[in-house]
Amino acid sequence: MYETLNATKPISSLQRLLDFFQAQNFTEGDRLPNERDLAKSLGISRPSLREATQTLQAQGYLSIKHGVGVFILSRDPNTFFNSTYQQEKHNMMELFEMREILEAPAVEWAADRHSSKDLVSILEAFNLLEVALAKPVIDFNEVQILDLNFHLSIVRCAHNQFLNQTLGTLQEIMQKSMDTTLKLPGRIEKSRHEHGLIMEAVRRREPKVARAVTIQHIHAARDAWSLHLSDRKIE
Repeated sequence: MYETLNATKPISSLQRLLDFFQAQNFTEGDRLPNERDLAKSLGISRPSLREATQTLQAQGYLSIKHGVGVFILSRDPNTFFNSTYQQEKHNMMELFEMREILEAPAVEWAADRHSSKDLVSILEAFNLLEVALAKPVIDFNEVQILDLNFHLSIVRCAHNQFLNQTLGTLQEIMQKSMDTTLKLPGRIEKSRHEHGLIMEAVRRREPKVARAVTIQHIHAARDAWSLHLSDRKIE
């Protein structure tokens, strides 16, 4: 799966703000642009920007003076960026752990329990994703939706009523991980191969194999994301 779970929610907004800081070379005492202009420049909503600035204020990097503005505090940027990097990495590792806990057994059960009708629905989801991936110009939004649908089509065929009650949570976890790794170089080709292995194991009713290749798939996405984050830190 092409795969930032963050308790504070706006990881993407926070990262855009951090990138903006780096690009502008802010120094101690500098005032940020007003909220409306900054949100527009970053392409995020004003509520998301407020959450991001509040996070940075809590970490000692910004000072928010209501009615006056938001200012850069005196703090070593390297220390700040390193702590942000570590927090983001920790959050994503937990996200991929939860994917493995919920998704791997679901795929195993689906491989064992699916009906002929179930298999048709899984194959349809798989084929739609393959068609989207074969296009000369890939629509990443479309691929993300179809990728998610493929995985969820398998989970639904596990025929476990309690697992079905967690589908909303699982869907959110999957979607967040896709947002992070979908566009990583080379990830699409590898994921496509991994999807084929999962599909074949389910079709052949090989539960243990299906579970193993699903775990490999999740780990591959996790490792690709971790490498991407490390490269971004170095930059």
